Amino acid sequence: MKYIKNKCAKVAWGWGKDLAIALIVVTIVTTFFMQNLRVQGTSMAPLLDNSHMVIINKFVYTFKSPQRGEIVGFHSDNVSNPVVKRIIGMPGDLIDYRNEKLYVNGTPINNEDKNVMMHGGDIKYPFTVPQDTYFVLGDNYNNSIDSRFNYIGCVPRNKIIGRIDMRIWPFWKNPFLKEEIY
Repeated sequence: MKYIKNKCAKVAWGWGKDLAIALIVVTIVTTFFMQNLRVQGTSMAPLLDNSHMVIINKFVYTFKSPQRGEIVGFHSDNVSNPVVKRIIGMPGDLIDYRNEKLYVNGTPINNEDKNVMMHGGDIKYPFTVPQDTYFVLGDNYNNSIDSRFNYIGCVPRNKIIGRIDMRIWPFWKNPFLKEEIY
């Protein structure tokens, strides 16, 4: 009987120790390196659609700055959950909207797109992206609230959680998000 009690205690201790180590590793990884996020809405369609699950690389911007064309997750003061958009304007860039097109430093961003940009938002153009902020846009820009609107505005660097490189759901779609449209 004593043997059974000792064996049960050893098994329980082993399981408890393994569980504690796993929880510590998961906490470190999700705090410093990556986290998952559920996309809400269709502003990034067709690349990312409502309820798609993605992984945010939180570590990538530790040693480098965000770049134009990258998809990022960020916090907004006006939205309770993290937001997913694509960076199209860097600090100091000149953004303009005319003839149903958005221009970055004089180049139209939707040059090859058959759809016109129906709304320039509520910011005053031409607009210079402030230092330490980024101008973000949804890929489905006619159904997106993004930096064209004061509600979201330009995203400060310290509000960016990280870069989104991978989709984990739905699993039958290409998981790697390297599609550049700008």
